[in-house]
Amino acid sequence: MTLSELSYNIKNLAAGGQGNNDDSTLKIKQIEFWIRAYRAVGVLSTTEYGKKIDSQLVQDLGAVPLVEVDMADPSCPLEPEWGCTIKKFEIPKLIDFPNNRAMTFIGKIDKRTPFVIDSADVTIFKESTVFGKVLNRAYPVGQTIYVRLYGNDRDMEYINFRGVFEDPTVVNSWATIGCDPVCYNKMTDEYPMPLSMYDFVTTSIMQKELNMTIQTKDDEMNNAKDEAGIEQPVKG
Repeated sequence: MTLSELSYNIKNLAAGGQGNNDDSTLKIKQIEFWIRAYRAVGVLSTTEYGKKIDSQLVQDLGAVPLVEVDMADPSCPLEPEWGCTIKKFEIPKLIDFPNNRAMTFIGKIDKRTPFVIDSADVTIFKESTVFGKVLNRAYPVGQTIYVRLYGNDRDMEYINFRGVFEDPTVVNSWATIGCDPVCYNKMTDEYPMPLSMYDFVTTSIMQKELNMTIQTKDDEMNNAKDEAGIEQPVKG
């Protein structure tokens, strides 16, 4: 289902089947914001306690360019060492899952070889293990991912990233190799949300957001009465 289909259906429900009314005070931009917000809430509630993340929520950034890290970079959590290269790349904002659960894959562009996802505060312990210095590792810091590359992978130029993003519409325009950034088309592009979550999002918007909005006058009935010469009742 597209974002346009989702938003117009909610507008139609709120307007009592008259969603195309130009006089409606309920705007599509506002509905789209609510859909994004309650999708994020729904994602967290449906995947809590270790439940599996629905594949329809996951988006693929493709082949993302890596940039070599300047050792003066104050945000880099890694110390340079012999035999490895440190690079980084940027990603759109992820859903606020705990423990990096929103990152479903970081690895080679073959999309089959994953990196170890670490936290900077435990890297010294994990890298001291037997295989610690032969496995490529990733360290998220906000929306920047630092990677430590070993062996033949030190010259790696691109990486693949898949995850659950807070705003799915920005993923299409992210810089990837061989693809010109394009705007998300809300009329034709599939919105990454399973139908099983549609009822939760729609009900939440109708009950929590539109309980007051749908009580505001739609103006259509008032306009019709004005044209018919029917005097409006005086409030107060």
